[in-house]
Amino acid sequence: MGKMITLLLLILWAVGSLAGFIFLSVKINDGVGQIADGLRQLGEGEPELWKGKSRLEAGKKEESEGKKEYARARENLFLVWADKLLNEGKGFEEAGERITAGDKEIAKGQDKVDDGEKRVAAGRLAVRQGVEQLRKARHARLSCLVLMVVLTSLSLVLGVRWRKSLVRIFMHERDI
Repeated sequence: MGKMITLLLLILWAVGSLAGFIFLSVKINDGVGQIADGLRQLGEGEPELWKGKSRLEAGKKEESEGKKEYARARENLFLVWADKLLNEGKGFEEAGERITAGDKEIAKGQDKVDDGEKRVAAGRLAVRQGVEQLRKARHARLSCLVLMVVLTSLSLVLGVRWRKSLVRIFMHERDI
């Protein structure tokens, strides 16, 4: 009776290993697709990040030049006097407001670029972790396959080796 239980347990473990192999194969295929999608998104996101960085740098340069020009104009007493006389001082006031608005836009752009850098870094990390998980899952799948082959082979060897005694067990049970 112990031999029959041993063989049944070996067969059950082999079937369990086969189920694990199939389950891991499905998960690995899904993971490969997810990593490919993540790499595609990274490929699309990184150029956008570089475009944003270049636009931000151009904006910073333009703002810097505007501030310098504004400061030079403020130092020119003739321009200040002409603005107050002809434009009631609104020219410098509008320029100051534009510089302030530019500062706000640059701050928003910097926030967007920083957010984009964080998202790209998080995406790279997620892809790296996914690749590592896939590597581990492939090793586990291989282990399930090897275990299934070993348990199936052992079941066959023991089944053949114990064949006569197992037949006697079944024949003896029929007599009862």
